[in-house]
Amino acid sequence: FECLPPRKGGPVKKFVIATIVLLPAIAALPATAQPTKSDQSAQVLRLNMNAVPDLDQSSIRQVQQMLQQKGFDPGPLDGIVGPRTREATRKYQDRFGMKASGEIDNQTLFALGQVEFAGQPAKEPGR
Repeated sequence: FECLPPRKGGPVKKFVIATIVLLPAIAALPATAQPTKSDQSAQVLRLNMNAVPDLDQSSIRQVQQMLQQKGFDPGPLDGIVGPRTREATRKYQDRFGMKASGEIDNQTLFALGQVEFAGQPAKEPGR
């Protein structure tokens, strides 16, 4: 083996120079679209915890699964808010000191750990 001297302008040197040149430009780019913790906190503070968001069938099914995992029988995990799901929700709310309405409201979603489903109620047609 011969030990060859490094070539001038090799790939490592070019990478280092490119990094040094581009670093200020990269640093000046806007941050990602992810909300900061303070943005998320502000959104939670503005959220009406009594509001009942419009949940799709998949979201309702996940809520039913959470109720079942916590020992409350919502009936079949079908994504439909029927009488058994309302009763399981009401019992869960009552057990944990919430207003026992049986509605899957934002406070219940937060308590179940389903924060991503919380939101404002859907606008009614004609409003």
